[in-house]
Amino acid sequence: MTKKANNQAIIDIVRMKQVWESEEGASEKELHYYHITDSLNRKWQTIGLNVSDAISVFEQGNDDNWTRIIEPAPYKPDLSTNDLINMLNISPEAWRIRNDMQIILNTVERRNTFISCIVNVNGESTFLLLHQMKDEYLQHNQLSDKRFMQLYAVNPVEALSMYFLETLDVIAYWEWEAAGGTYEKAIQYKSEKPLLPFIQAIERAEDEARGIVSGF
Repeated sequence: MTKKANNQAIIDIVRMKQVWESEEGASEKELHYYHITDSLNRKWQTIGLNVSDAISVFEQGNDDNWTRIIEPAPYKPDLSTNDLINMLNISPEAWRIRNDMQIILNTVERRNTFISCIVNVNGESTFLLLHQMKDEYLQHNQLSDKRFMQLYAVNPVEALSMYFLETLDVIAYWEWEAAGGTYEKAIQYKSEKPLLPFIQAIERAEDEARGIVSGF
């Protein structure tokens, strides 16, 4: 079975004009444009001999010619992460992507940005865009040090999760604390290497505790 590039629900599909002028008596075999509204409320234009054919072409994904987005999704001021997960039809088994979406797309602006940036909707595209956005946020829109310190004083697990944009639990925090990790060290490490994963931050803290000079 061919893997779908667009694996999302279709809300509406409307047949439009013919792609080319048809010869007399050949209308049943002529290609038509179709307008498809997807689960993100974007309008696409595609082509097909009939509705089923047009859906098959749509599922093959954007090609910037016959199949493309002609109207972007409207901004949704109350869009929640669960709403987005449902719109993208992400299964409960894809728990890693669900968790990543919860922590990376942690504001309504970020969730709407995700919708405006994604084109074809499938597991691979969702994962790649999500982590591209994560890297951009870590480098250019990092949680401020002041806000991080405030959160750390109340809930260090939540603070570290938001600071590293990773889903962390209390066990990961205990490892960090046991290695001598503090909010000051987290700030120092992230200022030197914004994309540093939390596991590497723990390893660096452990090395410093043993008197080993860090390699970065």
